[in-house]
Amino acid sequence: KGWRSVYIPQVLACGLAPEDFLSYYNQQFRWARGSLEVVFRYNPLFSKGLSWGQKIQYLASASYYLSGAVVLSNALLPLIFFYTGLTPLDISTMSLAAIFLPYIFLTVVVLRLTSNSAYTFKALSFSMSSFPIHIRAIWAVALRKKTAFAVTAKKKVQGNFLSLIIPHLVYIALATIGIVIAISRQGLDAEVLTNSAWAAFNISIFIPFINAALPRATTSPDSKVISVLPAKNADTPVLVSGQQALEVKNGQNSRTN
Repeated sequence: KGWRSVYIPQVLACGLAPEDFLSYYNQQFRWARGSLEVVFRYNPLFSKGLSWGQKIQYLASASYYLSGAVVLSNALLPLIFFYTGLTPLDISTMSLAAIFLPYIFLTVVVLRLTSNSAYTFKALSFSMSSFPIHIRAIWAVALRKKTAFAVTAKKKVQGNFLSLIIPHLVYIALATIGIVIAISRQGLDAEVLTNSAWAAFNISIFIPFINAALPRATTSPDSKVISVLPAKNADTPVLVSGQQALEVKNGQNSRTN
């Protein structure tokens, strides 16, 4: 007979947003695999008890995680040109720009409108740069590989996550070397400039994602403690660090910081 959904206007559970790169990576993989398994294993398109609107919604939500293959293909095209001289399209640079630029512009406009102008470049970066996670999920679902269920960490995890961005670092290295090869082969002609700009755009998309994975220097607990102490001969309190608070308390610092 199936189930009927009922909307309850109360907050019954709160989801945790990832506070570090590893938690984000695991969460995205978990979501991608779960959504893709619904499509490939249960196929809501032929499931009974669902309306066509519900079937389309299931397919649309899962199709987002297929975009990883599209992003990878898009990133590889300029590299193919750099190293082989082959162009994916037999079209002039101006004609390509006349097609590509309006597409990019309209895509950004739609994203801004549908997100109430809250969609940022960093959000775009994380969305596109997650392609290795999505491809890994596609591979796991296709081969029906068993993976452990990783819950979102309750506290921020410190560590070095460079191993998770190896594909992006390799791409930057290959693109940089490829540009030099293409310039030495053809000079700064239209094809080289177009594909170089294409690769540079992809790299700029990856930069915020890479930056999030870089190891962060940890600070001592004292440097994070904030104490409110009354200022001498003043009516307003001042904020000082934990170490300064200890010095004031012990009478070693008689002046206001």
